[in-house]
Amino acid sequence: MRLKDRVALITGGATGLGKAYALRLADEGADICIADINVEGGERTATMVREKGRKALPVKMDVSSEEDTIQGAKAAFDYFQRIDILINNAGLVRYVRRIPIEEIKLEEWNKVIAVNLTGMFLVSRAVIPYMKRSGKGKIINISSGVALHGASLRHDYIASKAGVIGLTRALAVDLGQYNINVNAITPSGVEMSEARGEPRDPASDYMTRDRYIRRHLYPKDLEGVVAFLASEESDMMTGQVINVDGGRVFVG
Repeated sequence: MRLKDRVALITGGATGLGKAYALRLADEGADICIADINVEGGERTATMVREKGRKALPVKMDVSSEEDTIQGAKAAFDYFQRIDILINNAGLVRYVRRIPIEEIKLEEWNKVIAVNLTGMFLVSRAVIPYMKRSGKGKIINISSGVALHGASLRHDYIASKAGVIGLTRALAVDLGQYNINVNAITPSGVEMSEARGEPRDPASDYMTRDRYIRRHLYPKDLEGVVAFLASEESDMMTGQVINVDGGRVFVG
């Protein structure tokens, strides 16, 4: 097990991709703090982690709340006595409206930025001091492929995810001296219906059109990348953008 007895804090870990990451890292030997505004979902994911023989702590966290992020990081450290891995996964996408920029209300823009970008800043700021105590750490920021290729009528979401890449590289520059690695993943068009227990919408087939590997991208396609970046196998990687999209965009 690559992550035996490591501790990972995963934001948005109650459902979807965050849940998938939590269960994969537990399989790799890690104990998990599930930080999510969805308390009931966090409890369910924690139960599944414990069934794998690992420790789990669900904490209520709104990543856009400074108080929540500080208290959540402290709760994780007090319980586990360390935080080795941070996966900044929480974000808004499913309910972001596709509308012309002149129709976006300021409060809508601010909400998306607050969760998708400011939330990563707040959680990272809360967790980094604990990593510095340990003399090492892994921060994995979940961005999006749209930050690389753009998309129509998603100005707030795309701006927030592009900001994640900038934040990742800025943190990598400053934290390397503490043996803290900071990298970003840019998935594109993840098929989530199965993970949500919903029938797949055939309309989602459009997502395979521009890929060289012409199939859907599933949570399982991202879990291994996250586990690799969380492990010692990636110790000499930092400030990198790992694009997982079946070849739609080449990063270099």
